[in-house]
Amino acid sequence: MKKVVFLFVAVLLILVLGFLSGILNFSKPTVEYKSAPFVGQSSNVVLLLKDEKPGLKDVKVYINQGNTSIKVYDANLDGKKEESLTIKLEPKKYGILEGKGSIVVEVRDNSLLRNKTVFTKDVTFDFTPPTISILNYTSNMINGGTGFVFFQSNENIKNAQVYVGDVPFKCLNLNQKYVCPFSLPYYFDSPKPVTLTVSDYADNKSTHSLNINFKWINYAKSILDLDDNFIQTKVKPLSDKNIQDPVELFRYVNVQVRKRNEDLIHKKTSECKNLYPMFEGDFIYLENSAKLGGFADYRKYRYNGQIIEGADAYHKGFDFASVKNADVKASNNGEVVFAGFLGIYGNSIIIDHGLCIYTLYSHLSQINVKEGEKVKKGQLIGKTGATGLAVGDHLHYGVLVDGIEVNPIEWFDIKWLNTRFYDNYKK
Repeated sequence: MKKVVFLFVAVLLILVLGFLSGILNFSKPTVEYKSAPFVGQSSNVVLLLKDEKPGLKDVKVYINQGNTSIKVYDANLDGKKEESLTIKLEPKKYGILEGKGSIVVEVRDNSLLRNKTVFTKDVTFDFTPPTISILNYTSNMINGGTGFVFFQSNENIKNAQVYVGDVPFKCLNLNQKYVCPFSLPYYFDSPKPVTLTVSDYADNKSTHSLNINFKWINYAKSILDLDDNFIQTKVKPLSDKNIQDPVELFRYVNVQVRKRNEDLIHKKTSECKNLYPMFEGDFIYLENSAKLGGFADYRKYRYNGQIIEGADAYHKGFDFASVKNADVKASNNGEVVFAGFLGIYGNSIIIDHGLCIYTLYSHLSQINVKEGEKVKKGQLIGKTGATGLAVGDHLHYGVLVDGIEVNPIEWFDIKWLNTRFYDNYKK
């Protein structure tokens, strides 16, 4: 009798331990399908598999159409609690035709019962690239200038970008017609091929070359002299490191600190949250001012008669100077996305004008707006100053397209805006 009781207790204990460990488990693994219900000639399908106790054993993935079922993936999961899979599918290779079908996922857990989940996702197999109609695009540009592509498509587009060389610019869906602002970046030393790449929800792509004539501008190069007063009063306060050597201090601030500041500018100006253009007419700049620093000027710096190697920088906007503490007005309608101190740029404001177009106002002595505020063209937003890495009271003014600085001169010209943008946008 004691042996029977002992055996019963032992079995019970084993069952309890098995249940607690998950070896004896009646729950099934879960499957989440994380991709669109469209599969192209070459598509990635993302799956999220989970099983808390005792973990995942294995998974098989099939593509089905009619009476055809093809295993495309088989893997051991080694008891993992969670696994994210990205599986490349090429259904056309297996004779799958365009039309309806399904993806079937079979996943088992590591329990003694080998609990199995069979998950089925209905999909559409689509192997045809989207057909697009280019309505208009800018055919003549300057390096550092802005261009636009206008197109429409025969189907919903997942992603569209203009590539200038290897630099991508977003295309924005404005009620099933698309507008793509782009630039030949100022730092390129020669023209690059410009292509429009469009993909649908089945990841089918179509690419179209754009024949653009670039008028090349040789932007200025200059050498700026630095003195000890500038190093101590302007450069040193911007450093977060205690660097005693004036040359190393300037190099650190003008390279490393500048990069951090410009990374923030580029992040803010590539979010493109306001799709539709809010701007109207031409863009205005500082009234009754003289232009001092030019766009894309390449600057070297000299201290005690010696060039500071490795500290070169582009000047990525215009410098306008008027009277001290002159009124700075919003260049056009928009929304403030940044208002605060920005390192070498000093007190700064960034305004989103919609359609991935932004303006930057820097070295301000006063900021009169806050982040999230809507502003009107000509509205007072601050006062000029000499904050940051600035010599004398002035406004640094920049225009950016999808995170890339562009030549502001075009945006002051209503004729240029009409022929490149407004006339086509109104159509």
